Amino acid sequence: MIDRATIARNKAAAKPAWTSKSVSPATRQATTRQRRRALWVCIGIVLMTLILLPVASVMGPLFPFFLPSYQTATVVAYVIITYLIFGHYRATKEVDLLYIGAGCFYAAAILIMQFLAMPGAFFPQQSLLGGAQTTIWLWFLWHAGLALSILLYAVSRWWSPSWLASHPERMPNWLIAVVLAALAASLLPVVVFHADLPTLIEHGNFHRVTTSGLGFLLQSLTALAMLVLWRATGFRAVLHVWLGVALVALQCDNVITMAGGSQFSIGWYVGRCNALISATVLLMIYLREMNQVYLKTVQDARLLALNNAMLEVQMDQVRLDDLTGLPSRSLFLELAETLRGRGSISRQAVALLFIDLDGFKWINDNLGHDRGDAVLVEVAAALRSALRDSDIAGRVGGDEFVVCLIAPALSIKATATAVAGRIVSRVAEIGDGIGCSIGIALCQAESLEWDSALRQADEAMYQAKRQGKSRFTVYGHSLIDEVA
Repeated sequence: MIDRATIARNKAAAKPAWTSKSVSPATRQATTRQRRRALWVCIGIVLMTLILLPVASVMGPLFPFFLPSYQTATVVAYVIITYLIFGHYRATKEVDLLYIGAGCFYAAAILIMQFLAMPGAFFPQQSLLGGAQTTIWLWFLWHAGLALSILLYAVSRWWSPSWLASHPERMPNWLIAVVLAALAASLLPVVVFHADLPTLIEHGNFHRVTTSGLGFLLQSLTALAMLVLWRATGFRAVLHVWLGVALVALQCDNVITMAGGSQFSIGWYVGRCNALISATVLLMIYLREMNQVYLKTVQDARLLALNNAMLEVQMDQVRLDDLTGLPSRSLFLELAETLRGRGSISRQAVALLFIDLDGFKWINDNLGHDRGDAVLVEVAAALRSALRDSDIAGRVGGDEFVVCLIAPALSIKATATAVAGRIVSRVAEIGDGIGCSIGIALCQAESLEWDSALRQADEAMYQAKRQGKSRFTVYGHSLIDEVA
């Protein structure tokens, strides 16, 4: 017998075992394996940078397709990251994520402007906007903006101002306003007033980035972001670990790009690869998390369907009679209604047989309740052997049973009486003086009312008892004539 406690446990097991926060890389703890993997990625980036650093200033081959491909891939990566991070913010309500999302959005916008400002990107020897110094300043701005956003994220994890905690719902609007203002402040001087900018690049050479101190400022800002991120988070969550990898890639980009000193040098190419790695690291980790969520959702859906199927079986088992295994009254009526609906579609008639045992009280009083229970089990077996595969039997009381069957209207009376005759005969074979009286109610399937049919069958059963027991009687001969 399945009890209520078992059903409750199965219901609990049917619920998904994860929440929105447990699947977010911003809140889920990084495993040792993930930290080790990230460390090896950092080591690989640093080693590649150190190995190529001595030849960074050597000019490499000119690949016309490299710059548009790199720029497009980096922009797309940051746009997708922005979308995914804001999606995770909506799921987890982790306000700190907005800093990363804002930084990625800022970087994407600056990279788009840089692409438009590149001479020859769209027209030979011409750019769509800005001047000679626009692209190098935009390079500095997107590196600085991204490092600053990670620094703000780390600071917010370390120390969250009270005004921020008290107004989290306003944070997205505030950050959108701040990012738009930062973009306006960044683009206005480098696009509109580009002629007044300090010269950082001449004929493809940008050594002045280093000599002007901007390179050192950028490296210091990136290093500070890494230090504060480590101090604030300890690289505990998955996002923290891979933000560290992104910062390492950005720092190596800064170092080898400035060591290269000019466009299309080996250092410049390697720097672009490091920058792309920095962008795609976050993209890949979020895409991996989405894949994990999808797989977990599919797994939970399958588990939920399996548990629901088990619950349905168990609920039916709860509604089965403990002793005989036949459906109880409620389950019998439910199954009979399904059978009636099937008969209604095919315009068949329904017969309801109400069975009451004769001599059962004498068995309980003289042979004991154990023998009485055994008789009930044998009666249930007799019913099963007497019925057709499509017929339904149930136990509705101590020694009361019911049977429902359908047949064509012209043969419903003959079918019901044949089944009733078999039941009377086989119950009598049990012995000890046991017998049964059966009342039969007949009705068209589409007009059947169960309360009325049960009452008619019950009345017919008592009529059979009055006529001498161990027999069956059909209720309402006028109704039979109409059906037949």
